[in-house]
Amino acid sequence: VSLARAVYSDADIYLMDDPLSAVDSHVGKHIFDNVIGPKGQLQKKTRILVTHGLAFLPQVDMIVVMKGGEIMERGTFKELLDKKGEFAEFLIQHLAVTDQ
Repeated sequence: VSLARAVYSDADIYLMDDPLSAVDSHVGKHIFDNVIGPKGQLQKKTRILVTHGLAFLPQVDMIVVMKGGEIMERGTFKELLDKKGEFAEFLIQHLAVTDQ
């Protein structure tokens, strides 16, 4: 409901704090694809998204990795993977845990 209200306001900038955390993965994908993502209703708007939803990260323009309140890395999904820094290490660890 909060996201719908925000979209209806037709603002230029949207700040979202884990907006997909309260919905299941199927609904989250639908919301991202049709509202938040690069082809969604907000495609021409500035969207700043804090998320733990790793599946959406390849579709965003810029990822900022923070640790202890400081920016550790920033770049596209591919740039951060190629750099093999904090972000890539986190993904490797996350994938190892989910495979178990």
